[in-house]
Amino acid sequence: MRRGVARQNTPAYQNSRRLRRKVEMLFGHMKRQFRFTRLKLRGLAGAAEEFLMVATVQNLRRLIKLRPPDIPKIPFLSTA
Repeated sequence: MRRGVARQNTPAYQNSRRLRRKVEMLFGHMKRQFRFTRLKLRGLAGAAEEFLMVATVQNLRRLIKLRPPDIPKIPFLSTA
């Protein structure tokens, strides 16, 4: 018991917790937003394909939020 408590104060443990929190939040988001609670495809290949599809959708949604704001278009002056 004491060894476990002593490890909690190490920088390596804190870093591990921070990284795990990021991963756990992504899985929680998949389960809540995309209803990824049960696999619909059978087998290991089907599970991998379904997981990659959900992860791709999640990454695309994150990319949309990171895009720069729309730049207003300047109308071209006609030379005619």
